[in-house]
Amino acid sequence: MKFNHYSNVFLQLISVFLSCLLTTSVFAQQAGTNNGDSPLFRGEELLINGSYAAAADIFQMADGLDRNEGVVGGSKAFFMMGNVQEAISIAEELIGEDYASYPLVSTQLSEVKRAVGQSTEALEILAVVVEGLFEPPVRTLVQYGSLLQFKGRKREAFEYLDLAIQRYNNGLVYASEDVAMVALASWLMGNYHDANSLFDEATRANPNNLEAHVLWGNLFLEKYNASDAERSYQDALDINSRYVPALVGLARVTGDERALQRALAINPNSTSAMETYGQLLLIASRQTEAMDYFDRVLNINSESLKTLSILAAQAALNQQNDEYEQYKAQVDAFSPNNPQFLGDIADTFGNNYLFTEAVAFARASIESDPEYWQGYTLLGSNLIRLGEEEEGKANLEIGYQNDPFNVLTSNMLKVFDTLETYATLESEHFKVHMSQNDSDILWPYLEPLLEESWDTLTAKYGFEPEGPILIEVFENSEDFAVRSVGLPDIGPLVGICFGKVVTLISPDTLSANWQEIVWHEFMHVITLQMTNNRMPRWLSEGISVWEEREGRPYWGRSQGLDLVRAASEEKLLHVKDLNLGFSGAQDNAELGFAYFQSYLVVDYITEEYGFEKLVELIDQYGSVKEESDRFGEVFQLSLDQFNDGFTKWIDRRVEEINVFVHTEDVPDEGEGHGHGMRENSSAILAELYNNASLKQHMRARIEENTRDFQAHLQLGIVLFKEEDFQQAKVHLSTAHDMLPSYTGYPSPALVLSQIYDREENREEQLRWLEQLLENLQHDYDSAMILADAALAEENFERAAYYIDRAIQVDPYRSGVHELKAKYAMAIDDPALAVTEYEVLLNLEINDPVEARTDLAEAYLRNGQIDEAKQSVLYALEQAPSFRRAQEVLLQSVDGNRN
Repeated sequence: MKFNHYSNVFLQLISVFLSCLLTTSVFAQQAGTNNGDSPLFRGEELLINGSYAAAADIFQMADGLDRNEGVVGGSKAFFMMGNVQEAISIAEELIGEDYASYPLVSTQLSEVKRAVGQSTEALEILAVVVEGLFEPPVRTLVQYGSLLQFKGRKREAFEYLDLAIQRYNNGLVYASEDVAMVALASWLMGNYHDANSLFDEATRANPNNLEAHVLWGNLFLEKYNASDAERSYQDALDINSRYVPALVGLARVTGDERALQRALAINPNSTSAMETYGQLLLIASRQTEAMDYFDRVLNINSESLKTLSILAAQAALNQQNDEYEQYKAQVDAFSPNNPQFLGDIADTFGNNYLFTEAVAFARASIESDPEYWQGYTLLGSNLIRLGEEEEGKANLEIGYQNDPFNVLTSNMLKVFDTLETYATLESEHFKVHMSQNDSDILWPYLEPLLEESWDTLTAKYGFEPEGPILIEVFENSEDFAVRSVGLPDIGPLVGICFGKVVTLISPDTLSANWQEIVWHEFMHVITLQMTNNRMPRWLSEGISVWEEREGRPYWGRSQGLDLVRAASEEKLLHVKDLNLGFSGAQDNAELGFAYFQSYLVVDYITEEYGFEKLVELIDQYGSVKEESDRFGEVFQLSLDQFNDGFTKWIDRRVEEINVFVHTEDVPDEGEGHGHGMRENSSAILAELYNNASLKQHMRARIEENTRDFQAHLQLGIVLFKEEDFQQAKVHLSTAHDMLPSYTGYPSPALVLSQIYDREENREEQLRWLEQLLENLQHDYDSAMILADAALAEENFERAAYYIDRAIQVDPYRSGVHELKAKYAMAIDDPALAVTEYEVLLNLEINDPVEARTDLAEAYLRNGQIDEAKQSVLYALEQAPSFRRAQEVLLQSVDGNRN
């Protein structure tokens, strides 16, 4: 019997009276019987403050008209401590099976039973209450609707959820706790903006409504609004620092294991805490520990949808089809064709770069429920990572039209607005989206680099990836982040490869070698496609970094000092744990070293076993198998034996480096995800402080160990600042000889070049700049000084080399193009001169008339008569009396006559 057609005012007033009499909220703090001395008041106070054991005792002292609320409060308190049996028993003792006479106690009982996997019994309890009352409590209606939806009875669910909403619309919902339930009903029905407004109303009506704060946070988190979610969880924790749902929510946002440890200390049976902990452990590649937590969850709640979706996804990832089907059947038994289950699996596959499989699961989730709007977001986001942009955008638009509250969806669609303003350029194997500015300036250098990387690396690995490869270059770092992961903050990343799609930040916003980044990312294209995107991150990154050095001898990472430090502190990871170096990195320095150690493993393989063995290892990842089996088949060694060999090889390398690392020095850090300049914090300190105590301290360190690289460098910098150049040279030269490949900023070679510049010793200045650039790929100014010097000496080969080095760092400065145009004219290459002058016109230049005339002259020399005439006419429009332009115009006219 349903009561959604009442119109008689008298009956409505009676029902409201009965509802208020039966369902007064345990959280409402009103005058009357709930005075400061009542068990309900004191129990509520203790519950809000997190004193759950005391609250349970006090609540059970309530009697008379307060008895029902006391039982509800006591059950909640027991449940918050993880004492599920007491939470159930205290309710059952009061109501027996007379559920309709105790609606709020029965509702609390059903919520506990649902939380421990007894959804069918929970549903039966709520059905009795709903069918036995004229106006069931709002909470009962919403929990009943939620449970019906969970059980796959969505149409029925919406009827009851709508009843709660209509009661609010009729002005019959007042208490904060009931408003929060109406907010939940709106959320479950897909009315996300209404839910947001109602949670706001609920928390303003009662700021101590902890449940409302957390539910609101959960809504934000579902919609990828992490900052507002964190705020909501923190609001709850500011009231009750022991509120487990808020601790779990905070951990879901921040990844803070300590919050979960605290939650489990308060409630050892919190399935949400264990479930979240297991997810964090999986991300950190701690699979065995993660599975222990998931087992514990299922022992408490065999119907935990999230845990079952995680386990099903792991089975599917490992191609354990029978095991996957078992998990799916387990879910179907209590929640048939649940779209969220399939959507969570799609999300897992997408996060593991298996986009084709993610698309298939996302489609299945939509087939299960065409109104599962998150499914469209998952489908669209994974399609665009496969380069299927048109269909991907169409699905994102469906998601957005029905769920504009989803930050990820709206962000990605905004990026498509940006892409519509971009130019599209194509080469033989690549399709590139980039801004008009980048296409004018960067494309002349990007196109040949892309095709060189294709020719070189496909031949080397004997594999041609499926193309064309889509490259997207974003001027705005937030657009890059959103296009890559859907959210505006991506940390230090500057390029991401998805297999067929590569996203990059425009070099115009970087202080790094953009060509090295492009080469690195295209190497990912090859390794990912060779393994159907199943390459582990450490090996893919290690190979890409290794190929940087293979591409150009000055590319790659030189972190000898960091290697010595890691070895001395025993921080080198076992090969089997290398992925943990990425997922578990606490800062940019640790992340940078994860790249470097992965590179070292690849270097070890190629040096000790040969390049062919590296290719064999890559091929092993094309199929699912145990890591130990892969290494056994390729190297005929166990993982431990392989790691032992690698460790001995590292020990030899550390001995060859032969420097001392002092414990007070810190690792170098930099921007650009390891591709940019890495700052030597200790040496920068020496630049800032010029005092006798620092010199004395560094000299004491050198006396203690003459191989203390940092002490020599810092002492040399202080002496340079004091203009004691002779002594500075001694210590800086010692530091350089000790570690000539050092590339941090400032380096010994850089400071020595500055000393010789101050001494006006041009020859030595240039020699040290050459030393600097042998290992450092990020120094534009040094490359320009060397290029200018080589051109002045008419050493055109060296001039071309250093001009190219400058362009690799910053192609957006006019100086390098002016120099290259000058070089082109000097070697009589008018086509190259045309390119450079055309680029110059798109940059900020001091004299556009001069630039137009220069371009016209280059056109003339290249036989482009009409272009020359047009360009010089532009110049003469600005400066009609400019004599050189007039002469070029006459030459272009004569050229046309001839």
